[in-house]
Amino acid sequence: MEQIVELLKLIPSSAWVAFSTALLTSSLTIIGIRYNNKLINERLLIQLEHERKLKREELVRDRLEELYVESRRYMNAVVTHFLPYRQVMEGELTFNQALDLNIDSGYTHNPERVHLIMDMYFPELRDHFSSVEEVLEKTNEILHGYKLQYKKGDFSGEKWLPQFQKSLELLSETASNFEKNVQNIAKNT
Repeated sequence: MEQIVELLKLIPSSAWVAFSTALLTSSLTIIGIRYNNKLINERLLIQLEHERKLKREELVRDRLEELYVESRRYMNAVVTHFLPYRQVMEGELTFNQALDLNIDSGYTHNPERVHLIMDMYFPELRDHFSSVEEVLEKTNEILHGYKLQYKKGDFSGEKWLPQFQKSLELLSETASNFEKNVQNIAKNT
């Protein structure tokens, strides 16, 4: 051990100062790098969270646009489906002609995509869409009642036309309300 102490005494003091300075400088550099890395990581996490938020907002906006388009297609298909039957009730067409018009239109639209988007992204719209479907069901019931009467040979739509017209107007109103709710969500997104 004495040899080590003697050996250390042989080292000039300027070397000790240089060594101490190098050690202090290295320590401060390491501390600075660690602090800088910590700040960079925090910044990257903030940036990642911001990008994730932007992607989510873009996804919601895209789904909202898709919901709007798909629900409009569905509503248009429903109205297109019912219009010829209104003409049957007025005596302008036969039931077979109305069926042929619906078949020739070739446009059928399924609301499943609308349901899927609402269930996954916009459950608050489900009640509004359910009210549209309830009116649609009532309209179908009126049409079915007329169809049963028509099959019995009574082609007069006088009894059914006012109910059918009122139901179509209500369907249009509830569909419009649904679209307004979709638009309100879009404005708030």
